[in-house]
Amino acid sequence: MIKSRITAAIWPWGTKTREQMETAAAAVSKIGYENFESVKAAIYAYDLDIKAYKEVLERNNLKAASFYFHLLKKENAADIFANLDKELEFIAELGVKRICLQATGGRPEVMDKANLDYELDLIARFAEKTKSFGIMSNLHPHQNTWVQYENEIDNILQNLDSSIIQFAPDTAHLVTGLCDPLAVITKYIDRVNFTHLKDIESAEVKSEGISSAGMEVYANFCELGTGCVDFKSIFALLKEHGYDGPLCEELDKAPVSNEESALNNYNFILNNY
Repeated sequence: MIKSRITAAIWPWGTKTREQMETAAAAVSKIGYENFESVKAAIYAYDLDIKAYKEVLERNNLKAASFYFHLLKKENAADIFANLDKELEFIAELGVKRICLQATGGRPEVMDKANLDYELDLIARFAEKTKSFGIMSNLHPHQNTWVQYENEIDNILQNLDSSIIQFAPDTAHLVTGLCDPLAVITKYIDRVNFTHLKDIESAEVKSEGISSAGMEVYANFCELGTGCVDFKSIFALLKEHGYDGPLCEELDKAPVSNEESALNNYNFILNNY
């Protein structure tokens, strides 16, 4: 049962070409992964050709557990909705029932009530749209976004119903947001619908800029079990409360290779969860 839930985040292999998707799919399948998470941008490497995308998955015995969407900077916010119906149709056709949603990128100088209200409204609009396609949005706290700190997580999850949005904690990003991952996950354990399992050396932020996938990459994220995250307690909490969703390993920048880190993370989850 546990093997079927271990999920690989494959965006570090690249998101621009079909060859990158093919390489990632073959690599994680060989390790033993049955599920993966990709990012929205990667579906455009296939020009929304669902038949071609499905063929890759079938050939590698993989299923898509989630796709990752991130809201754009405020001045470009409307662009996220421009092709959203087509994107959601594509991933719904793959049988995907959940996505991770990263908040607006680039923090304002002051996260005042007006900005909190803006973000709440934007996320509500987005999550209502995904719900209409039978897909649950899951709030994903992330460094250098409008949902980074605990009060910003609270603003969304305490003001939107669980039928609209649920929670996708990221263990490393909670640390960079000066949160106690165990405490925050405990607070919202009944809303956890996806997990990003990522370790980090310390709360210090070491950004290496924006990746081709449109997400910021952090150099001090590390393989599971090699950093400061208390996975023993987090795993115990998830099991105690009957969490049965994906356990998604993710690493922004592998120390040796994406394949080696995906294998090490797979074995860590398999042996410790």
